[in-house]
Amino acid sequence: MESFKVSALAGTGKTSTLVAIAKAMGNRRGLYLAFNAAIAAEARQRFEGTQCESRTFHSLAYRACGYKYKNRMHARLTGSFLRRRFGVNGDLAAAIAETAMRTIRAFLRTVDPKIETQHVRRSDYCRAIDMQFRLALEQYRSMPDGKDRDQLRQHIALLEQHRATCRQIGKEGLSLARRVWDDMEDPKGETPIVHDFYLREYVLSQPDLGRWYRYLLFDEAQDADPLMLFLTQSQRIPVFYVGDAYQQIYEWRGAANAMERLDLPESTLTLSFRFGQAVADDANDVLDLLGSRLYLRGNPEKSSLVRTGKCGELPSAGGNEGSAIVVRTNAEAVQQTLRGLMSGRRVGLCGAASIRSFLQGYQGLIEGNPSGEFVYFQNEQELREFAQTDMGQDLHVLVKLVDEYGIEELERMVERAVDLDRSTGRVDISVTTAHKSKGLEFDRVFVSEELFNPKRLESDKEKRLLYVA
Repeated sequence: MESFKVSALAGTGKTSTLVAIAKAMGNRRGLYLAFNAAIAAEARQRFEGTQCESRTFHSLAYRACGYKYKNRMHARLTGSFLRRRFGVNGDLAAAIAETAMRTIRAFLRTVDPKIETQHVRRSDYCRAIDMQFRLALEQYRSMPDGKDRDQLRQHIALLEQHRATCRQIGKEGLSLARRVWDDMEDPKGETPIVHDFYLREYVLSQPDLGRWYRYLLFDEAQDADPLMLFLTQSQRIPVFYVGDAYQQIYEWRGAANAMERLDLPESTLTLSFRFGQAVADDANDVLDLLGSRLYLRGNPEKSSLVRTGKCGELPSAGGNEGSAIVVRTNAEAVQQTLRGLMSGRRVGLCGAASIRSFLQGYQGLIEGNPSGEFVYFQNEQELREFAQTDMGQDLHVLVKLVDEYGIEELERMVERAVDLDRSTGRVDISVTTAHKSKGLEFDRVFVSEELFNPKRLESDKEKRLLYVA
């Protein structure tokens, strides 16, 4: 029996297909590999009655070697720890520490022998500065002499200063990442061990899973990173990959889109059981933009309706159970949560923990101790200026909300929402980002107009995000 892949579009029964494979395997022992514990637990129920075991990549690794590091996994690896441990000081300290952590996370998802420049993950802010610089330079070269050209030259000089700062952050972040990595590898080191550390160690040991299993099942394979692919491709037993190349939305997490890279015999699933033809037609419009050779067919037994309007034009409170608003950013999620609560609805929020961290990062910037994506701004004024640019539009909503309500009030509102990652309680409407919406099902969905922004949809990454929504 040989490995193969199943390219399965949205709602076409990816996991059901894997269950059918496990049943067809009879008494042969198999392993279903999952990305996280929640998915593994759900799959365990689905695979009852088969000889297929469900585990996460990390649980396999922990059982083999991760347990050795349990005493170094109690503390979290944070920017503040790195600054203290490695003596990182100065105005750029927070940004350098954040860059080092992002670099280490990227490196850990590869089989590369050492940390190099290609592992450095630049911030959205620094990428935006580069784009603004290029656009301003093109405009300057085509402008006639005069006052406007002089002002633009001054603006370009300022942007070049920011670019120099970004280069410094990248260079020092890389240097710090290497020091942190050395300390992680040192048995007497003090740096906390992250879970991907022992996963990488396990994969590089090239374990033979064929000693215990006769086949592997890999769901959502489009999200596999190089480390996961190295593990599955090095096995001598059949591996059955199921995924949708157009739902690959985790590049920032190292996803390598295995469905396109794997040179294997292929089957396809295109009939969606989740929705009718109206939704399938809209999804196919996006697939067409992505150059897909596959197109969805709607479930003939389901009736779907697609209408256009504003995301804020929601029905009045009550009777909306089973409805959801899918937005593009955390800032939008805060905005829609606020809107729902103020209209008297019971609002559920997916990814509430990350949204709380998002708001806390902004508060930290105001107080001079930023975290997360806010560490790349020297102060709040710099963030506000960035929010006025095309590349900073994602933060513009947040700045307006902060001006109107204040951070503390926004945090209170988020706390009032039902945390859907922890609770299954009844809500009138759920709010989720497109990234968090993956795999969720609702009777009625309102998709934010920000996901349809024509300028953003020039990017395939944004097209895939819209397709997922």
